[in-house]
Amino acid sequence: MKSRDGNRLFRLGLLSAGMVFLLIFVVFVLKSWKFYFHTKPKDWAVQKDRQETEEEGQGGRISSKNILLISSDAASEEIIQRQIEGVRAVLDGTEAHLDSFHVRPYSSDDERDATDFYADMNAYLQKKGIIYDGVLVGDDRSLSLLKQYKDSLFPDIPVIFFSIRDQELAKSVSKNSKMTGYYMFSYMKETLDLATALQVRAKSILAIYDNSYLGMEEGKEFLSLQDQFPDYRFEGINFSQLSREEFIQSIENLDEESILLYLYAGEDEDGNRYPRSQITKLLLSKVSTPLYGHAMDEEIPGFLGGRIVDYRLMAEDATLLLTEILSNRVKIEEQPVTEDSPGTLYVSDRVLTAYRLSGKKLPRGCEIKGGIQDIWRKYRDIVIIASLPFLSLFLFSLYFVLSRMRSRSLFKVLEEENDRLLYEQDQLAHKLRYDYLTELLNRQAALSNMEELLKNSKEFSCVLVDIDNLKELNELRGYETGDLYLSAVANRLKKMERDYGAVASRYGGDEFLIVFPRAILQEDSLEIKEIQAAFYRSITVSGETVYMKASGGVACSEGNANPKEVVMSAGIALSAAKTKGKNHFVFYTDELRYRKEKINQILKMVERAIQQNAFYMVYQPQVECKGRKIVGFESLLRIRNEACSPDQFIPVAEQYGYITKLGKIAVEQVVRQLARWKDEGRTLCPISINFSSYQIYDDDFVDFLLYQMERHGIPHEYVVLEITESILFEESKQTKAVFKRLVEEGIELHLDDFGTGYSSFAYLPYIPLNTVKMDKSIVDNFLSSNGDVVRNLISIVHDLGMVVIVEGVEEEWQYEKLVEYGCDRIQGYLFGGPVLATEIS
Repeated sequence: MKSRDGNRLFRLGLLSAGMVFLLIFVVFVLKSWKFYFHTKPKDWAVQKDRQETEEEGQGGRISSKNILLISSDAASEEIIQRQIEGVRAVLDGTEAHLDSFHVRPYSSDDERDATDFYADMNAYLQKKGIIYDGVLVGDDRSLSLLKQYKDSLFPDIPVIFFSIRDQELAKSVSKNSKMTGYYMFSYMKETLDLATALQVRAKSILAIYDNSYLGMEEGKEFLSLQDQFPDYRFEGINFSQLSREEFIQSIENLDEESILLYLYAGEDEDGNRYPRSQITKLLLSKVSTPLYGHAMDEEIPGFLGGRIVDYRLMAEDATLLLTEILSNRVKIEEQPVTEDSPGTLYVSDRVLTAYRLSGKKLPRGCEIKGGIQDIWRKYRDIVIIASLPFLSLFLFSLYFVLSRMRSRSLFKVLEEENDRLLYEQDQLAHKLRYDYLTELLNRQAALSNMEELLKNSKEFSCVLVDIDNLKELNELRGYETGDLYLSAVANRLKKMERDYGAVASRYGGDEFLIVFPRAILQEDSLEIKEIQAAFYRSITVSGETVYMKASGGVACSEGNANPKEVVMSAGIALSAAKTKGKNHFVFYTDELRYRKEKINQILKMVERAIQQNAFYMVYQPQVECKGRKIVGFESLLRIRNEACSPDQFIPVAEQYGYITKLGKIAVEQVVRQLARWKDEGRTLCPISINFSSYQIYDDDFVDFLLYQMERHGIPHEYVVLEITESILFEESKQTKAVFKRLVEEGIELHLDDFGTGYSSFAYLPYIPLNTVKMDKSIVDNFLSSNGDVVRNLISIVHDLGMVVIVEGVEEEWQYEKLVEYGCDRIQGYLFGGPVLATEIS
């Protein structure tokens, strides 16, 4: 009885909750009704952005800003009006002031037009007497005219362009750091595809345009598409070359075998001007074939279809970008030129029906305006909202009926559901503890269980194993192969669990942790050999044998050490194993921890120096042997107020990905120093910059280097890059491409530290080196006892057409011998160590 009462109360509770939710919904709808039907969704975003702009406070406001909109006859009056509406939609409600300048029609001489435009704009600016904070440009002609005189008319003023049809023009203009914006796609081919799909019997395509800039440009684009429609005859009707009567005669005999495209026509041969409403009315009254539009700002009644472009929204996007730039929220230099072509391809259902054309072959994405789908799209929100109360009542009624029908079986269902939930709970608990692929303990379970597992074991060992190159295996042979390999390894580790009482877990994507309670492992322990065999043993997939290797770190506890600390120690040992070149097993020592902590200290020092701009350069002279004249310098990076040598912090920066940042810091400081010396009237010498092998994959390094030299006016021959032998042995496409571009730009490449690494002459003839720098070790090891080695090395380099610089020259006798052997330049403490730029006279 109690159960039945509880069931009844439960159902009544659900019903009451449904009624409460329905009441809340009705109240919400009533309160939101007015706002919902008076504000379009796209305007919400505009209002939100405007509000955010106004609330930015000092440094983020666009109040009292003067903005100029430039337009021309490259856009119709209707389009310009839409653009102005879009700009004002963003600026209304702010204190920003908007002016508009319309470029008058010029001659067809581009150079003369640009000169006339400059004169007109200059006169306009002088007459206005306003210094504009930002400029908007709304068409191709205005942008092409402004391009030449932007820095003269609007220096350091951001210019945002939009509605630009010439993508190449947009991208070329954006090379000016103060100009960016949006270009739009041309959808004329799309419109012709629509027309040919609808008028399958058509044999010719005609386009109407005039002699205006907009008309001629669109007419050229139309005729350029003829090759893409070889089965059709293309013909242009120039309204400006015909009288009204001649124009009517040219179109009134067109039939269903002709496709007629209206581009733009506003003036006839007699100079009579026609607004769009008049010319479209004339066309619709005289032609017997459907009319199509191109890049229209709205649907034109009577036209069959075409592309509608939302010029207002494009103007809003451009204005929003300009306000963000003026409010210092974004930098114009960081804004790339992008595409912005909002709009829709449509056909009119009414015109489609009038011409008895089938809409079954419409291009994908084409909307039928006036049809059932269009009506549903417009009113579906209203229909849904109005239907919700009735739907709720229906669901309530259905609930009552179903609840009565199911009342007898409810207890059984609940019991089954309870069993299912218990099963799923067990499954979930299993998934939370075990890895889904290997069925080994996962990381969280392994760590949480470790203290319980080892509570009675003061002596235990942890082995942390990382599979080498698992990522490459997945990429080359697929993730299925990688999963098969992981499963095979897991099965072998499970056998070790049974044989040795160990506990294995999948510690990460390619890491496994094996814990041996009550065991202290040694390097020759059988357990270590079995672990290595488990990972090294091959598997066969689809007839192919897969061999893999692994690196491991081993840490042991012989006292009361915290298990998690022992795992961390194993991780430190694993890092050391991978540093040695992978495929090694390393046992933890205190020395490894010290080195790890030392690396972390150096890493924090590098990060702090980057944040505090604490890096500086010192310069060591390079002296010509014969005349003892300084002919160059090598720049060396230092950290201010830190007793840390480059030999310490450079490898850490390379290992942790900071070397690309340091490389750019070095470039910037060296080029800036050259610029200072140039401004002081000093004679410049080339300065070499060390180039790490890790920088070869910094895609924008070369562009950054060239930009800095261009920015400070430094000729390319005064910057040299010193590379190491390790770069050359990669022989990657990236390496060859970078070297090729550097040499093409006039940047010399010097091979540094020759004699410390591979020291092979085999690759020297095939790489674009100018100079070989012999390491100090050659001087120390051979110059006094076996000078012929040095002499022969210098001779070979000379035979390859390269210059020789010998480093580490500290004594006069070394210098004299090197001169005797034909060395070109030397570098060393004999002539000076690394010094600050201020100490160089």
